[in-house]
Amino acid sequence: MSFEKLNETSISNIHDRSCVIIVNANKKESAMIKNIGRLVGIRDCIFLDSKNGNTTIKNILDNNISDGNEELWTNKAMIFNNITQIKINGFLDSLKKMKIARPLSAVVTETTIDWTLNKLVYNLIQERKAIQSGTTLNH
Repeated sequence: MSFEKLNETSISNIHDRSCVIIVNANKKESAMIKNIGRLVGIRDCIFLDSKNGNTTIKNILDNNISDGNEELWTNKAMIFNNITQIKINGFLDSLKKMKIARPLSAVVTETTIDWTLNKLVYNLIQERKAIQSGTTLNH
């Protein structure tokens, strides 16, 4: 996997559902995120937590979500699917304006659609650490 800034990524339509998967948001954040989504034109928000970590991204997009994960983590993440770059940027900018700490973020790709939520979040955590430390990361 290579690093790409979200605003420099070419986004292709991997799955038809236009949505954002939000992981580990509390109730207050969830309400604010729904409102931000409506403002930028993202109406479909899927709220999950680490209990859903064994579910693949494809199954999440198909509403086939399991909750039997025993590996608990608290990192917050947002995974965008079939959303234009302008809407993603508007969404992330609005989070900043509402003083919501920027979560780990990604877009669904041909590779990540078959990953579990656990694997995707773990990779996002490793990427963030590598970026902060200025090192490279091989997946």
